Amino acid sequence: MNARVRTLLVKELRDITRDRRMLAMMLLIPVLLYPVTLVVMGLVMSAGKARLALEELTVAVCTEDAAAFLEQRATPAHTTFVRMSREQGEAGLRDQTVAAVVDAPPGAFEAVKARGQAVVSLVFTKRYDRSVEARDRVRAVLDAVSKGALVTRLEEAQLPANFSEPVKRDEQDLDFQKDLGPYLASRLLPLLMLMMLFVGAMQPAVDLTAGEKERGTLETLLVAPVKPLEVMQAKFIAVGFTAMAAALANLAAMGVTFALGVDLGEGAAISLKLTGAQVVVMLGAFLPAAVMAAGMALAIASLARTFKEGQTLMTSLLMVALLPGLMSMMPGVELNPVTALVPLLNVALLVKAVVLDAAQPLPVALTIIITTGCALISLKLAANAFQSEALRFGAGGVRALFGRERVALPSRSEGKRVEF
Repeated sequence: MNARVRTLLVKELRDITRDRRMLAMMLLIPVLLYPVTLVVMGLVMSAGKARLALEELTVAVCTEDAAAFLEQRATPAHTTFVRMSREQGEAGLRDQTVAAVVDAPPGAFEAVKARGQAVVSLVFTKRYDRSVEARDRVRAVLDAVSKGALVTRLEEAQLPANFSEPVKRDEQDLDFQKDLGPYLASRLLPLLMLMMLFVGAMQPAVDLTAGEKERGTLETLLVAPVKPLEVMQAKFIAVGFTAMAAALANLAAMGVTFALGVDLGEGAAISLKLTGAQVVVMLGAFLPAAVMAAGMALAIASLARTFKEGQTLMTSLLMVALLPGLMSMMPGVELNPVTALVPLLNVALLVKAVVLDAAQPLPVALTIIITTGCALISLKLAANAFQSEALRFGAGGVRALFGRERVALPSRSEGKRVEF
């Protein structure tokens, strides 16, 4: 890096740091938002479960047989059974005066006593949490009645208690039985990291290209004794540095939050601690990904003539960048030698694999190689944008990024049209 590029870089970084709103959006707000969101989420979930457990709920009982089933066990706490017709119960369920409806056909209770089977209808709606809570309370009662009837039948038949359950499941989650941190982080971090890489690159890219065009400062910069490519290098490094800083700040905030742990109640918790090797692998992918994001943002932002137009273009770029992050959340999509060849998706899947401690050397190497190649391509596009005089003055199109467009601009000295 020569002295002119260093001087320009210092100038670009100073311009970026002067924009307090942009820095707050890229660094301060996300860094504070993630820990607060996770902590509040844990507190809200615990408080919500405790509140629902104490909620006074009314359950409609439609028939004598339904009432007979419910009378076999103690009424759940904070629950009131009220007799009404099925139509009245469902109407009350819709207007939230009733939390659930229990119905059983005539003769259902006697059928169970006679070693038969009966169907008990439990009507609820997932539209309201109170209805789901009522369903759980009534379900517990009906399950207890069913188990009690089964025990009686086994005793009458002089059969052992395990006769009705030849195979008993004992499900154990080897890794996430109690701690959901790695699982939750593997779903959240890929999307968040891609988003912050591009958000951290897009805002300064728009300001340093379309913003300077609109303010008229880009022309002043280009008449200085520096080459357009040197201007691009300084802007590129500044944007890439900002993108990397935003991603690392958000990763650090998430890491600290998961390291401290968040209690979700009922024995479940969220915690995560990354090893040094895991951090190094992620940084190996983040660095070329930040370069790629900076190059793409600069190249596309150079097409805009105003700051507002640049923001519109960046919105489209962000949607494209988030798509691989969303795809990485799909079941069955994992990092392998094939998915490692898909740009951006490979980065998201690498983060997912690293968090789950399931990254393999070959896919990781392919991811870094492919991402580095894409970063070089984006760098070339950004260089074409700043070497094209048409784009520098807002008169070029997309083809100019590939060095193929010839645009006529008015000559300032002779009033003629000059083609580039």
